[in-house]
Amino acid sequence: MKKTASQITVALVCAILGFLLAYQFKVLATKEASQGNTNNSDIISEIESLTKEKEELAKANSELTQNLKTIEDSATEEGEIEKEIKNQLNNARMQAGLVDVTGQGMVITITPKNNIFSANSSSTTNDLGDDELVHLVNLLWFFKAEAININDFRITPQTGIKDAGNYTWVGSAGMVSPKEPIIIKAIGEKNRLNVGITFQNSVNLKYSSLANYDVEVKLIDDIVIEKTTQSLKSEFIKPVN
Repeated sequence: MKKTASQITVALVCAILGFLLAYQFKVLATKEASQGNTNNSDIISEIESLTKEKEELAKANSELTQNLKTIEDSATEEGEIEKEIKNQLNNARMQAGLVDVTGQGMVITITPKNNIFSANSSSTTNDLGDDELVHLVNLLWFFKAEAININDFRITPQTGIKDAGNYTWVGSAGMVSPKEPIIIKAIGEKNRLNVGITFQNSVNLKYSSLANYDVEVKLIDDIVIEKTTQSLKSEFIKPVN
């Protein structure tokens, strides 16, 4: 009888301990989930704040640029020398990618070929990367392109193109995916650009992994390429006196 009572007591104690442990685990799990939600909320709020700040800075920069243009126009109303200096300044800004530009040129659309045997219809056996993009950009520059962008990211003298994981960076702000369409715009004499890009029966458009993509070339009379979103830096270069 005493043995049975002891067994019952031990069972009750174990049950209580088990209940307490389960309850404590549930409390801890709920607390961690709550902290995780709080952290996610903080991150989202910070991203929204930074996005809003970027938009405000872009607006302020646009206003300052317009004010500067007004001052320059006023200062160069008279005098051939002043007008020539202003023209050179405008050309320098266009070449550096600091202003929106427009003109005739070429649009190259690169689209992954559909693979009916793949679970992902937009996948390719050999993805496009920085090698192919640099190849096309170099060709365009060689055949006298005056402005280029990739997926609306302006190419400047300080814009590098480099693979990073599953994406390719265009400068420090632009990121393109080989699984999605990539559009390259170039302003220049369109027939010259066309000859360079389609040289030797479009062999340039089949370079390396480009063979796994559908590449369409269009010659257009009026292309708009927007200014760069990145600031050019000159911390080390200095003019020679």
